[in-house]
Amino acid sequence: MLTIVAKPFDQDMQTLLGELQSGYHAGELSKKDSSELPEKIYMLEADQEMVGYGVIWEYENGKQLIQKAESDYFSDDEKYLEKDFYIDIKNKRDFLFIEALDVLKEFEGKGYAAFFMNWVKEKYPNKKMYVYSLDKSRNFWFKQGFEVLGSTAWMTYN
Repeated sequence: MLTIVAKPFDQDMQTLLGELQSGYHAGELSKKDSSELPEKIYMLEADQEMVGYGVIWEYENGKQLIQKAESDYFSDDEKYLEKDFYIDIKNKRDFLFIEALDVLKEFEGKGYAAFFMNWVKEKYPNKKMYVYSLDKSRNFWFKQGFEVLGSTAWMTYN
């Protein structure tokens, strides 16, 4: 049975992520300072075995995501390419940012990521969501109902 379990995003969790052999964001998340992490990480578990994880930020206002985007995603000389993102997000209130959704390689293709997104949509009905998509994951986000935000790598739902 597939379940989603909220766990503290503490040093033990970072150590676990650092030891994973697969999971696109695991190494990066394992090295972040605790101030750069949300309080919880959502573990996808099948029969009590970790098959993936998700990292979600709840933001009160657009300025919070702009600060994160500028520190984690935009280089100073490329900010001008993100104007559609700035225009869309600057006045937003009460929304989600999905920083990571990884299914471990040996469990890919079994619908676990879609299960997680259905859970997120149920848990946060009618909430605007943002994700910074990679080329290789863009089709997944389209299947989840996300749309490209202007001419950026950002995608949005709702």
